[in-house]
Amino acid sequence: MKAEIVSTDYFDQEAIRLPDYKVGRVPYGHGRSYIRLVDGTIETPFRLYTSLTTAINTCAPMNQGLLEWNVKHGLKEAGRLLKIAQHYGTLLHVLIGDFLMIGGLNLDELDERVQGYLSTHEFWEPECAEWATNLKYDMVAFAQFCSDYNVKPLGIEYVLLSDRFGYGTPIDLVCKMDVPVPGFYGGTYKSGEKKGQPKQTTERITKTVIINFKSGRHGFYPNNGIQAIAEKMLWEENFPEIALEGAYNWSPKEWKITPSYNLKDWVGEVSETEVEHIMGLAKIRFGEQAMEKEYLSVSGMIYRGKEPACVSKIGIEEYCRKNFSVLLS
Repeated sequence: MKAEIVSTDYFDQEAIRLPDYKVGRVPYGHGRSYIRLVDGTIETPFRLYTSLTTAINTCAPMNQGLLEWNVKHGLKEAGRLLKIAQHYGTLLHVLIGDFLMIGGLNLDELDERVQGYLSTHEFWEPECAEWATNLKYDMVAFAQFCSDYNVKPLGIEYVLLSDRFGYGTPIDLVCKMDVPVPGFYGGTYKSGEKKGQPKQTTERITKTVIINFKSGRHGFYPNNGIQAIAEKMLWEENFPEIALEGAYNWSPKEWKITPSYNLKDWVGEVSETEVEHIMGLAKIRFGEQAMEKEYLSVSGMIYRGKEPACVSKIGIEEYCRKNFSVLLS
């Protein structure tokens, strides 16, 4: 287990603000939790906030298509392919963040970026040989999306915690973008039976939204919608003065000539009540158990001929206070 402080990558200081706390992350087992750091110390009383993805994976059923994919490949191969996809998705997120913050990306440097990532993470599978090419297509698709919707980033990897529901997560992107909205904007029919009657047209309306990026080209699963709406709720809990008008997923498509992508707004399709129930169940299945978890502490001197007396158990609170005091010093 490794304790670490997670920080927001970027925010527009003229448009939004950071929360009045920092966030620490504690991964262990098959999940991870967050803690709140206030004024250079862990909040009192001590509290764990379940990772949003851990909560959803713990409580929401696996999508049928994803279940069939796991059955098709078998447990071992599915695990290998999932790990490849997770690493690829992480690198794609990094490149998207760089593109948004810098305002551009040199596609000719992607081979070097891929090799650097693989070396840093000591990871390699045969499929990684195609990453640089795939990333070029995916990043061109993202650049096309930003042009189509006039995307203006407000926050990137924006880390927040929910007091109300006890979860936390980084939000991939908070932005303003121009969304085509059908409506009646004063246009009328010029001829025919409906001449002079109001005519529905489409205009682009600037909205403040959040976007969660996915690297898979297949589209989106229902659980992606749960995540998007939960992130919208998280943002509005922390910043009620900045209402969101959309909770989107974006992913690249497979394309050869014209850059294309998937984009979906989940507002109206997933209810906040469903998210509330999932978070309540996650508290029982993961959050409460996480608070009871103990870790081995092995330190001090050992001597030949004497029984070791340097092994003890510590709880999660002691572990966090010990490790984060070092990180915060």
